[in-house]
Amino acid sequence: MMVFKRKQIVVLSLILMIVVAGYLQYSYKKSSSSVSNKDSGKLGEAVYVDNGDLSTGDQNVDISKDKKASKFANDYFSQAKLDRDMTRSKSSSTLKGITEDGNATKDEKAQAYDEMITLQKDSEKEMRIETLIKRDGYSDVLVLFGDDGSVDIEVKSPTLTSQQTAKITDIVTRQADLHISPTDLHIKNIY
Repeated sequence: MMVFKRKQIVVLSLILMIVVAGYLQYSYKKSSSSVSNKDSGKLGEAVYVDNGDLSTGDQNVDISKDKKASKFANDYFSQAKLDRDMTRSKSSSTLKGITEDGNATKDEKAQAYDEMITLQKDSEKEMRIETLIKRDGYSDVLVLFGDDGSVDIEVKSPTLTSQQTAKITDIVTRQADLHISPTDLHIKNIY
């Protein structure tokens, strides 16, 4: 009887974590805007520029000089990364508990182990993508992989040109080894 209740608690906590992750993904996706093909050429087509200067017609935008971002943007990136890490940590702990539970079936343990591996791989890809985008001069970046195959990227920048968007798209598709449609990639600037 006690084992059955323990399994129920583990399963319910796993379901709760999935619901929370789904809600976070939905809220990030809802606030994101889709990448547009009309001014950025073909999806995945990158425009490489030296020294972080991107030319947009007559005006040059230097993204390496970080202007003072709004308090909202600074707080947003800190809080979003903290929320992502906390959710991941809870999910990882729950999955680890299932893999170590002597009463869990082999299938439950295997599924939990596979989800742990996926969680770890996604985390590594997100971190690698964030690092490469920051290397291009952005002061902060948040990358989130959705359960539905979508990718949300939020960049601390006053504006994003089609060239900057194309370069970010190229980084994501190469580093995540993804072949995603424009509707599944959401890039948004926050400042």
